[in-house]
Amino acid sequence: MRIAIFSECYTPVLSGVVTSVVNLREALIAMGHTVYVFAPGTLQPDDDEHIFRLPELPFPKHPYHLARPFQRLNAPFAEMEIDVIHCQHPFTIGKLGAETAKKYDIPLVYTVHSHYNEMAAAAKSPLLRTMAPTAMMQIMKSFCNRSDCVITPSRHTRETLRAEDIRANYAIIPSGVQKPIARQNVRQHLRATLGLADDTPLLLYLGRLGPEKRVDLILESVAMLRQSDLPKAVKNFKVVLVGDGQCKTDLEVQARELGIESRVTFAGTVPHAEVGDWYAASDLFVFPSGCETQGMVLIEAMAMGLPCITINHGGACEMVANGETGFLINQTCHALTKAIHKLLMEPDLCRQFGEAGKVRAERYTPEAMATKVLEVYAKAIDVHFNSTIKKNRRFTLDIRRKPGDKPKTRRPRKGFRLDFGE
Repeated sequence: MRIAIFSECYTPVLSGVVTSVVNLREALIAMGHTVYVFAPGTLQPDDDEHIFRLPELPFPKHPYHLARPFQRLNAPFAEMEIDVIHCQHPFTIGKLGAETAKKYDIPLVYTVHSHYNEMAAAAKSPLLRTMAPTAMMQIMKSFCNRSDCVITPSRHTRETLRAEDIRANYAIIPSGVQKPIARQNVRQHLRATLGLADDTPLLLYLGRLGPEKRVDLILESVAMLRQSDLPKAVKNFKVVLVGDGQCKTDLEVQARELGIESRVTFAGTVPHAEVGDWYAASDLFVFPSGCETQGMVLIEAMAMGLPCITINHGGACEMVANGETGFLINQTCHALTKAIHKLLMEPDLCRQFGEAGKVRAERYTPEAMATKVLEVYAKAIDVHFNSTIKKNRRFTLDIRRKPGDKPKTRRPRKGFRLDFGE
């Protein structure tokens, strides 16, 4: 099969979406398929001949390579003989992918990687919080309606879209994750740089420092735990935040105001090849975001044997088995503090959760994802070319028509289709 992926971000950008797309592409290629990628940015040293870079906006300090509006293909697309187009976003590059699919009459698949409306609702700007959520949901609704099949990484994401009356051919396919690789003896090295003894607990958060991630809850919990009755062996625990984002400065100020700056390390962005080092150096993974479509970092953490604490809302709660690989909690400082306290006090439970997490993470492989995505591609091709009722085309209703009456016509409801498989 010949596949074209359209994405608003790709390497060297670091994000869950990029990781998912790279893992999918590599798995599909290993299965013998040809996969083209269209994404903004400049040509990278490790780009192959099937990766096409599109013009980007000049935002050098922004973590994403934002695409310029009004994009045009810079490749001989017709000669590629593409079987299916797979869009990862509904914006500039996604729109280009959808228009290309329409132009060449190619089936269109869309993966919903983010709850854009929830991200907008948590934005710092009051204007964005007021106006953007509705606009974002309308964009997603329009894009889902024009797609032949829609992939969601979790049931929560599918149900969120359904609640907004977005009907589509849905398939639930969690993103596949490669187990991170840690360098030899890196645990001792990184902990030494933090001034930690080998038996002093280290809590890890890895992800973007955005407002919707609620990293502020971690800092509040650290402040509360500092005053608790923890035994000496764990009382000097520390936290490392790996990642960057618009809230970094605010979080640094919060840490100083809480008097915990000596306990919190802002490690910044690290190359994806090195994130395994931080998992290996840590003892507990904390992820208080409740607006995830999946939460791939939780799978990485479990694969590395870390017990996980996350929120009992959103796609992330489908990754962690409560009471087996970690805890699912309410998104409050009190609940987070209680969960961290329990795991700090019970190292045997941490080890038990960690071992169970390794087993659970094995179900989320790139190969498993690619196999299910190929089934979606086949379904999209069937929907696109063999459906008896084409969307946006008028059809005739001859039922109960009296002799001499004009045929009655109506337009089928846009986007009204049935789900298939999970």
